[in-house]
Amino acid sequence: MNEKILGAAIFGAGWVAGEHAKAYQKCERTRLVAVGSRKLASARACAAGVGADDALVTTDFDELLAHPEVDIVSICTPPDLHADLTIRAARAGKHLCIEKPLALDWDSCLAMQSAVRQSGVKTVVSFVLHWNPSLQNTKHLIERGAVGTPTYIEVDYWHGQQKWYPQYPWSVTKAQGGSSLLSAGCHALDALRWFAGNDNAVVEVSALEAPHRGDNTDWEYPPSTLVICKFADGMLGKVASILDCVMPYQFNIDIIGTRGTIRDNRVWSPELFPGQSDWATIPTVLPNSGDVTHHPFNGQIEALAGAILDDVPCLPDLDDAIKTHELLFAADRSAATGKPVKLPLE
Repeated sequence: MNEKILGAAIFGAGWVAGEHAKAYQKCERTRLVAVGSRKLASARACAAGVGADDALVTTDFDELLAHPEVDIVSICTPPDLHADLTIRAARAGKHLCIEKPLALDWDSCLAMQSAVRQSGVKTVVSFVLHWNPSLQNTKHLIERGAVGTPTYIEVDYWHGQQKWYPQYPWSVTKAQGGSSLLSAGCHALDALRWFAGNDNAVVEVSALEAPHRGDNTDWEYPPSTLVICKFADGMLGKVASILDCVMPYQFNIDIIGTRGTIRDNRVWSPELFPGQSDWATIPTVLPNSGDVTHHPFNGQIEALAGAILDDVPCLPDLDDAIKTHELLFAADRSAATGKPVKLPLE
């Protein structure tokens, strides 16, 4: 095992950056050496919050990239800045952890992919639920054949956005939040693709969206989007992204297959449990909170460090996340036009 300690930098010192910082400091193969933000006080607080008292703090992204100890850069700014910062970091030879969504338009995503491929750096995109124990269990059960061949997968992101959330002021705007799927529902699209099989391409998507029907005038885009898609193997998928619901956070998962069914952490599988007469419930950590302090960033950073130092696969990397965003932009296009959209996008 490569024993090098990787130097990590964070740019954008908001809510989620604190979790990146904690993960870098906890991982035995990384340490936080720089934090940048448009507000120097925010960068300083982020570094101090994890005991990185010797870390560079700056408002200058170029200064951060020039730091000789920086090997990895986490892009934690609002999404409208992701593309430019990612491209500049890739060209500087820095490995990347990129917050979701990648960018707010398809062309920017492709430009990011081109820069990363040309540079050869390693990437991970923060669809962090890949490291949630319940979702990992679900993926393992599918791979073991617990449900046979999946025929229908449904993943829902229901999360009423609260005004006290630090990202709320920009996430409800068209310019920085983008759409229901871009703002947050992309987590569900990613999980749908992961469970369906990363090489099982979506071939067609239809989507509908609905405006906010309450009294919150902050919403600049419809906060509800319903997505129906068809995969290359004939499987069907559905995602509902609801950002103005009045209820606790819910990340629903339903997988129906030829030999069984999974509903969140409940399993019906005569293949695994002959004579089963009730749902088998797996005690585990569910994806039941939208608070970033509940999310498994430690696993994500460990995986990225392994990809860099041991040259092992790390998913979702940028190439995989591009496929999720292609589905996302196709769905938003369908919702806008009222027509199905075939993939790949042209």
